[in-house]
Amino acid sequence: VANEVELMGYEFMDTQPAYSKIDEQLRTEGIIFGDFDSRKEGWWLLERDAPSPNEKVIVESLPYMQGNYDFSVFDDERYFENRTLTYKFKIVASPYSDRKMLEHEIKRKLIPMKIQRLIDTHDSNYFWKGKVQSITLADDNKYQTLVATITFNCYPFAFAKNYEGSDIWDDVEFEHWVFQEVNFDVFEAKKITLINIGSRSTVCSVEVTGNVWVRGNNTELQINSSNYLGVEIVLNRGENYFELAGEGTIKFKFRREEMI
Repeated sequence: VANEVELMGYEFMDTQPAYSKIDEQLRTEGIIFGDFDSRKEGWWLLERDAPSPNEKVIVESLPYMQGNYDFSVFDDERYFENRTLTYKFKIVASPYSDRKMLEHEIKRKLIPMKIQRLIDTHDSNYFWKGKVQSITLADDNKYQTLVATITFNCYPFAFAKNYEGSDIWDDVEFEHWVFQEVNFDVFEAKKITLINIGSRSTVCSVEVTGNVWVRGNNTELQINSSNYLGVEIVLNRGENYFELAGEGTIKFKFRREEMI
């Protein structure tokens, strides 16, 4: 709200933007994509929109049949198209020449980038994978503002920032978390359980020293320090049971994929 001051019969108006906690939130929230950090570039986040993705629907209908057959679910999983994430940013109190420079810079920095991580400060424990789909800008010369709307085309699920088992205390979400061991010393046969609390199955890689046999969950592998690179194990949602044997160490590396 503008402040009016009367002095010696003259009326003055403070045209500087009033400070508020909302302003501070706009300054501290944003996105990071490659070397572009909206906060460091001076953009204020106005809106974010992350609607759920469309399902890949496979249906068949037969004559004289009520309803139809839905084959969209396979192996207890639903499958989705990429999702669209949209962010709206604003630059305020900037002269025209600066606004044009900022318009050029945001296009130059974002549009050529390949598919990579998109980090949203609103969900700091996760990241998306995608690329810029479009950037539209609206310039307002009267109020010296520039509004940028950036649309990303992303993989439908968000990835956990850290591997399972990292258990970094500041990142723990107690309402959706499991503490578990993912590093194992193997000197005799032992049974282990790996838990995937994500929204879908996920791919797990391994790091191995010595020789380790892994059996279970439709998997039977003999892994050693020379052949573990490229080995992948699919972990279903929920509990996954394995038996380890041999002599050495094994580390399971996997991230949750979440529908958020």
